[in-house]
Amino acid sequence: MKRLIFRVLLIAFTITNISQKANAWSEHPLLAYPVLSSIEQLTNENPIMVKSLKAFLIEQEKELEVFFREQEIWLLENLSYYPALPEHLRFKATGNPDDILERFFKAIRLNPNARMRLYQHLLPNEQVADRPTIDPKFLTTLEDVSGLLKTNYIELFENDSISPMAVLLAANDEPDYGFDLGLFKDNNTPQGDEYGFGEQPFGDPNLAYGSQAPFHMGFYHEARIVFLFGSFLKKTLPEMRINQFKMLAEFAFKSDNPYWGYRFMGWGMHYLGDLSMPYHTVALPGVSALKMIWTNIKAMLGFPKSKDDAVQLVSNRHAAMEEFQWQVLRQAYESSNFDHLLLSSLQTPIDMVEYYDNFPREVAAKESAAKAKMVDKMLEQWMPAILVSNPSFETPGSTELSNIIELTKQEKGEQGITEMTDVLADIFRSYSMHIQSFYHNIMDK
Repeated sequence: MKRLIFRVLLIAFTITNISQKANAWSEHPLLAYPVLSSIEQLTNENPIMVKSLKAFLIEQEKELEVFFREQEIWLLENLSYYPALPEHLRFKATGNPDDILERFFKAIRLNPNARMRLYQHLLPNEQVADRPTIDPKFLTTLEDVSGLLKTNYIELFENDSISPMAVLLAANDEPDYGFDLGLFKDNNTPQGDEYGFGEQPFGDPNLAYGSQAPFHMGFYHEARIVFLFGSFLKKTLPEMRINQFKMLAEFAFKSDNPYWGYRFMGWGMHYLGDLSMPYHTVALPGVSALKMIWTNIKAMLGFPKSKDDAVQLVSNRHAAMEEFQWQVLRQAYESSNFDHLLLSSLQTPIDMVEYYDNFPREVAAKESAAKAKMVDKMLEQWMPAILVSNPSFETPGSTELSNIIELTKQEKGEQGITEMTDVLADIFRSYSMHIQSFYHNIMDK
């Protein structure tokens, strides 16, 4: 039985959640702006000076050696799953500016090819006069930048002035630009060989974008039997990233480096925000452990259709939810409809819970996981059937997905748009609380 359930879970995870484009939320700044703009403390902040990462690291090199040593101790003592940093990767103050970025990337085990350009992520209809634009291909390690082409990016330079809000918004999207790609032993990369994360616990290690999944998904609230027979599900790393960047943000603010304080904070917000997406906190929403077992038994007997259908449907619904969220939000911005339910819900969080060390797991992911079954059912009921109920159709990347709003209106009427908008609004109120709580924990000390 143990071997059977393990195989069920392994097969499900290898196929599910890892479409070439699947994130938690598309274009995080669209969600973050209404949340952050409601924080008076932030909107009243004066502009700050832009500083390159290299300049920050050179300036704080000696202090960072101590910081990283203390951070490693904290991570080992406080996270239930955290692979220790190999000794040779520990940050040491050598005084050599030529390799300081490489030493930093290794100390936090980030993709060494990650771009650290200075830039601003503009919202729809936002304009900045007399600023050069920057091609998104210079911001990400991904070869396919088609998902970024509707966004305008403005290039910044050392010593420019920028608002803290603008720094936070750009940083909120940045981890999806390649931070966590190729970090596992079986990803066939130099960093995967030396970073000490072992083999990728789930997802397809051969898909370039799929290798980021264990850093952006947190499965903390599955049924006990699932964890009993599928312990690899515990090998998720968003808590590591959230705490790494939260602590770096606090360090930067204390050392009078507000630009990097806000940028690190925005990175942490990204991973925390990912945990508000139900498809990032439950392995197979709407599929019980017993159903997984039964469908896999049939597959082992030579009848794999039920298993293949189940995992395809979950993947399709994940993609449909993400695309619907992105299109509806962009339409609201582009039409200057700031009274739109999704924007107003992001400004009206649920009752505040003060942030604490286990907040990502015990508050954010728990709330998200509790909604997963309901969200899956609502998608099935109110989204176009071809996108969410046809297991022979692959939704991610399809033309039909890009037309999701029009197809929803045709098939479900305006009620379909209303019902799914209500579902997202409920999630967004939780997201809003999580982001605000994180912000205040850093800034109100």
